[in-house]
Amino acid sequence: MTQSTSEKQPTGMLGFTIVWAGQIVSVLASSMTQFALTIWAYQETGSATALGIVNTAFIVPFLLLSPIAGVMVDRHNRKLMMMVSDLTAVTATAGILVLHALGVLQIWHLYLAAVINGLGNTFQWPAYSAAISTMIPKEHYSRAN
Repeated sequence: MTQSTSEKQPTGMLGFTIVWAGQIVSVLASSMTQFALTIWAYQETGSATALGIVNTAFIVPFLLLSPIAGVMVDRHNRKLMMMVSDLTAVTATAGILVLHALGVLQIWHLYLAAVINGLGNTFQWPAYSAAISTMIPKEHYSRAN
């Protein structure tokens, strides 16, 4: 006898804990990458302006698109939004790694990667926050928070 797909998937606090752990790793990795990119930009150029541009390029997509991100998260699959956001950040980081390995990495690549990482983070947090209420029963909300 086979089980249905829904019976195989973790639910409740176990399912939430798995998603939470994954999001902690993702957010930590994205933050560390962004920090490393700003430091690398400063080391390569010796310019505080380059450091500021990398940080600005990361923050501006969040500031401009946060209202839109919330609406999109409410209208679309939250799990898919989290996965796409994580994939976006990984793609930008992998692109930087490849360009560095090829010896062709330039400062404008860091700016572009920062924008892409910022876009990913813009949608990741609202999707994760909204998904909490759909993953666990109301009696566990305070525990999850």
